[in-house]
Amino acid sequence: MRKVFIVDDEPFILEGLHSVVDWEELGTELCGKAYDGREAFEQLKDSGADILITDIMMHEMNGLELIRKLKPLHPNMKFIVLSGYNEFNYVKEGMKLGIENYLLKPVNMKELAETIQSTVQKIDSAKRPSYFDPDELDILRDNVMNRWVSGRIDPSELRNRLEFLDIPADMSCYAAAVIREAPDMEASEELPSWRQEHGRQVYASCREIAEKTGYEGPIIRFYDLEGDVVIVCLGEDPGMLQERMLQLLKEIRRGLNERQIGVMITLGSMEQGYQGLPQSYAQAKRLQEFFLTHREDEIISYGEMTLSEELQGYAALDTLEYEKLLLNRNKAAIDEYIDHLFTVRNTDPVSPVQIRNFAVELILCTKQIVKENKLNYQLATSGYKQLFTALFKAQTVGMLAKHVKFIAHAAIDYLSVEDDEFSPVVKQVLHQIRTKYAEELSLKTLGYEFNIHPFYLGQLFLKETGVSFSDYLNSHRIKKAKTLLTETQMKTSEISRSVGYLEPGYFYRQFKKYTGMSPTEFRNMVKQAACCE
Repeated sequence: MRKVFIVDDEPFILEGLHSVVDWEELGTELCGKAYDGREAFEQLKDSGADILITDIMMHEMNGLELIRKLKPLHPNMKFIVLSGYNEFNYVKEGMKLGIENYLLKPVNMKELAETIQSTVQKIDSAKRPSYFDPDELDILRDNVMNRWVSGRIDPSELRNRLEFLDIPADMSCYAAAVIREAPDMEASEELPSWRQEHGRQVYASCREIAEKTGYEGPIIRFYDLEGDVVIVCLGEDPGMLQERMLQLLKEIRRGLNERQIGVMITLGSMEQGYQGLPQSYAQAKRLQEFFLTHREDEIISYGEMTLSEELQGYAALDTLEYEKLLLNRNKAAIDEYIDHLFTVRNTDPVSPVQIRNFAVELILCTKQIVKENKLNYQLATSGYKQLFTALFKAQTVGMLAKHVKFIAHAAIDYLSVEDDEFSPVVKQVLHQIRTKYAEELSLKTLGYEFNIHPFYLGQLFLKETGVSFSDYLNSHRIKKAKTLLTETQMKTSEISRSVGYLEPGYFYRQFKKYTGMSPTEFRNMVKQAACCE
């Protein structure tokens, strides 16, 4: 449990936070409280705490003074600031001190819980390297940007944050690019650690090169939670913005190459309004997979890919039938499906690159199915580097089909093995999700049913499966929704309720997050693919 200390000179807020928040569920415990900064400093100067939640304006030593005095004594302590609407100057000072987030009064309890949860995760996983200097990566900006691009922030709250951070919210279009250093697989098999180790040089170089280009217009750079460098640009005309961003990215690529740094750069879609940025970011992240079939010195643009014949064929591939056959463990049927697929594609007027992309799509689909059903990420992805290497050396369609069959057979063998690697309680959770996904499920309800603390249950699930409970539940629900969209004429709102989402708007956002498109777009794509057969 991480220790939290609260400071506020308003008794109503101090007592309210103490009693309303479910601290244990957030993986924390209250270790103390104080009504002013001086009292808090006396209590914390020796023992410290993991997280300090403090008001800014207090009679005896304000929140900023308290942070300044505690930071040298407890450099690892995290700070969350409470403030009124007219105290932005104080909050800007807090940004310089490295606060995690600021919350406007009256406090939004959902935002507070999310901030505490993300801070606890940051402490536990130590994802952000300790070597970043304050001028390289502003902690508060990083927090806001990651919540923005992942769609985990309320629109009204986001607009307030953007205004505060001097990021225009009234531009016509927004777009994101992802820059990932090309991994040296022989140097390290642990990609997250490898990215973290090499990330500083890429980030610093990107910033320096971008500044030298004299790019006109707003540009925001930050690290996402996977260690990739993200560049966000804003503009008034989509075509002009894309052209300028491509030129900027070419300069960055050229500059990094001169420094012997190989990178994989992708550019997402040009989206209308600031609320469209998560879609552009999601597309840029998904496009990174295309480096399986593209040279690392290319810049892969969503706009170019969607207009090209190559991506049209790639997107039209219907893998739902393949998923069913794989889960049924039917090797003969899988072989027949793959033979038919490549025979049809080979007689159609498509390019060799398209044929190779179909093979890649099936491999990626296989990997995802194994990951969703067996969950052990290392086992689900082991050996894939060698398999892809062999795939790209194939000179004929028959060789491609042979490689895909080999991977599919290996996946079936693996899926047929019992889940002995999971503890009994995690097996029960998986069974509940797979059989009762349409009902209200949460760590709290399952923890009560299995007589285990929700936080511990969540940690156990993450440790054994490699994914969080919420990610697995949402992924399973979206998978069921895709089947209903393909095989039934049910309305989207009906499908939403049938897979466990009571609010259609939330279902829409989750579907787009996990698939990169809306439910309607997905249904139309499947229909179009069926017509082409």
